[in-house]
Amino acid sequence: MSQSQWEWIATARVLSRQRPSTAAVEQVLDGLLSDADQAMVNAFTTGFRVAQTQNAINRALPDSATASAALESAQVVALGILVREKLDPAQFQVIYRPFATILPGPGYQAPPTVDRQVAAFVRWLPSLKGEIEAEVAAVTKALSLQPKTAAATAAAAAAPAYAAAAGLDPAANYAAAWKLVIATANQAGRTQTFRAMQDGAEHAAPHDGLGIVGFAGVAAGAIFMRDMLPIEKVLLLYEPFAAALPYESLS
Repeated sequence: MSQSQWEWIATARVLSRQRPSTAAVEQVLDGLLSDADQAMVNAFTTGFRVAQTQNAINRALPDSATASAALESAQVVALGILVREKLDPAQFQVIYRPFATILPGPGYQAPPTVDRQVAAFVRWLPSLKGEIEAEVAAVTKALSLQPKTAAATAAAAAAPAYAAAAGLDPAANYAAAWKLVIATANQAGRTQTFRAMQDGAEHAAPHDGLGIVGFAGVAAGAIFMRDMLPIEKVLLLYEPFAAALPYESLS
């Protein structure tokens, strides 16, 4: 996999820590691993196979903290595959999600047309509420953070608001990906339709003060431009909504 794909996998792992629902599924996974073949469990957590994977990731991601987040993601997915037969399909989907589009898993189907994907997303947005909406809002907050100054870093040490791996800046990567989408839409002469897709999603999103509206527009815009973007950029821009409505399920 490419460097940008490993960066996406690391970012997805970091942002998953904002979601209680993901933690709950991983607790189920931990329980199942206690009854699994311990030799296989050990193979995915220590030893030669892990060292090989870590070396491959380190070559793509020089920053050690980012590489560690990517390795952790790969290990969780490998352990999920190990006990897949005992997991509910929806639970396995949660575990495998960071890899689902760039390394399609079982049951993968090619995505439908862009119009159908965006329409499915827009239809779903008004139903976003309760605990699921709170998770979406938590991820959007993490992706809204400004670059840290030395003073802000010191303050965060006393009251951390967001546990990100050092060297990995999801908010900066999100902003850069969105600038790429806008520039690509302009260069392709798609700006008018692009803005219409964005406006439709913003209109459909909950307007209840949780800061989701703009992020819904970004997600719809990224889906609309998917054919001209690396898939990991699309996934990053869709990420706030991905646990509640996986990108792969938009149809």
